[in-house]
Amino acid sequence: MTQADSVKIDHTLLEGLPFGLLLISPDDRMVWANNKATELIGVPPAELIGRPASEISLAGQPLPDTEHRLLYDDDSGHWLRCDVFADGGDRRLLVLTDVSAQEKLAEENARLQQQVHDLQLTDELTGLPNKRAISQALDLHISRSRRYENPLSIVLVHVDMHPIADVQPLSVNPVVLSVSRFLRDRLRWVDQIARWDEQVFLLVLPETDETDASGLLKKVDNEQEHLSLPASFGALRPRLTFGMACWGKGDDIRTLLGKALQDLRETSGT
Repeated sequence: MTQADSVKIDHTLLEGLPFGLLLISPDDRMVWANNKATELIGVPPAELIGRPASEISLAGQPLPDTEHRLLYDDDSGHWLRCDVFADGGDRRLLVLTDVSAQEKLAEENARLQQQVHDLQLTDELTGLPNKRAISQALDLHISRSRRYENPLSIVLVHVDMHPIADVQPLSVNPVVLSVSRFLRDRLRWVDQIARWDEQVFLLVLPETDETDASGLLKKVDNEQEHLSLPASFGALRPRLTFGMACWGKGDDIRTLLGKALQDLRETSGT
């Protein structure tokens, strides 16, 4: 086999590669491109070779000079990755790869992970039920109260971090965890507590009328000074404020929570 035959075979292999190859000269002109490159760029070889690289676009954007870039082609709906390699003679070799399948797979994985996250019923920090879980439980309690007219109370507990955040802005998680334990230890076995928001807990108190619920809140309020925080917080204490609502005929989960939120705003003065 002659040297010319070897070059021909190598050239044939390059033309058949599943990714694009573009060779750009030191004076920034297109020297050579394989079939896949011309297909991805959308320009015939006869119109590509010899043109300044600055006149060529990939997915509507200029060809990159260094490193790599991930581009989305609106016309084809494909994701294209462009890697740039330089040799000692200041020539650039661009490797163009259609990575649509990988990007779609990554997007699908992200969507599935979000679905799993949405289906989680436990708050990661406190181990308490999260908003999704407690909403389901509260809806069942409301249905029971509608049927049997059993008393039902709920309480929103807001943890005011301002006195602590001003001093230790990165240490709110230990406070939230301590408050969750403090509240849980003061509830009956039938009561439920959940983390409703970053600094808000929801207490669901079945078989509890307004008088009993008020008594519980008074007890919790009086014992705030016993809330145990990590030693690094010294004498600093968060302030707990409460918003209570008792179920009444016609209430659903939305109206009941709305009444608790309104009471919380009036209590906290916001």
